[in-house]
Formats: sequence, structure tokens, C-alpha cells
Amino acid sequence: MNTSQELTPQSAETLQMRMKELAATMAKAADSLQKGESIELQYVADEIGNVQQLMKSLAGKLQEHPLLASSEQNSNDMSSIVEACRQIEIRQQAIDKLKRLQLVKSFDENDRGAFEEMSQKVTSVIETLTNGQSEDRKRAVDLVTMSDSPYRAVYEMVNRPEELSDDRWMENQRLISETFGRNVTLAVLRGRAR
Repeated sequence: MNTSQELTPQSAETLQMRMKELAATMAKAADSLQKGESIELQYVADEIGNVQQLMKSLAGKLQEHPLLASSEQNSNDMSSIVEACRQIEIRQQAIDKLKRLQLVKSFDENDRGAFEEMSQKVTSVIETLTNGQSEDRKRAVDLVTMSDSPYRAVYEMVNRPEELSDDRWMENQRLISETFGRNVTLAVLRGRAR
């Protein structure tokens, strides 16, 4: 892992693994010193410096990250760094789905207003994901990713309808209709929306 790593749960877990390896190296060095054996302390010191630098770098990037609420940006321990990186990843996935939904349009001019309203709702959720408080952002992720999400329903119907079970198809139809109305529902179901 280098100082330009991405902020993902994997990068935080890699740092956590490096810290555990460092702890094992330090324990081994301490054991060798207690036995009076000669060891290379410069290697241990260099590893301590490298791990500290990586931790500072990761914590610094979290402080600047736009997908974290201000209360989440000051992660100083490993568990909060891992959780912050996990939140970034799931929020980015939710935003990616929502941005795809912003591109969904109907081929029928009569559906334009309904799709503009849907786009406004999508934009509002993106705004919450990028500017809301921590709990609001978590609720927005749930709004996009939960099985009863109308946003997820539109995404599934537009991107992979052939993979859906009959029950899921019917549930998606209900969710879309309740949230986005008849025009969006019919456009999606009849293949007029892409």
C-alpha cells in the first residue's frame, strides 16, 4: 500500500494487517533482546515509521473526503478508519446507481414530466449522500440499497429485468408506482425507458 491508496475497506484492512505484522516483528525483536541476541533495530524503526506514515496519510485523506460527514472525518483508531472507508465505498456505490438513474429517460414525450420529477428526487438523495449529516447519509444509502427501495427497483428494471423473479418484478412495479407514479412505471415496464 502506498501513500496514494484509494480509500476502500481493503486499504484500511491492509493497513491493519501491516500494523499486526509490525506488532509481531516488535514482539520478536523484544524476545531476541531479552535473550541477549543481536538484532537489526533500524529495520524495526523503519517499519514503525512506514506504518505511522501510512496511518497519517489514510487519516488525512479521510479528513478531506466529501462522502464523510464532518463527524466521521476525524478517524484516529483502526476500527473507525475501517468503518469510514466502508461508508465511503457504500455511499459511492449508491451515488453511482443514482447517477445511472438520472440518465434514465423515456422515449415517449408524454413521460417527460414524470421522469423530471424522478430525477429531482434522485438529485435530492445524492445531495443528502454528499452533504447530509452522518445518520442522514446512512438513511440515504438504505433508501437506495434496501430490497424495498424504489430507486433500486427502477435500477433493476432498467438494467437487468431478465434476472428478476416474477415476485421481484411485481414488487418493483409496486415500489416504482408508489414513489414515481404511473408514467414512470409504465415506461419502465414497457421498455420505453432506458
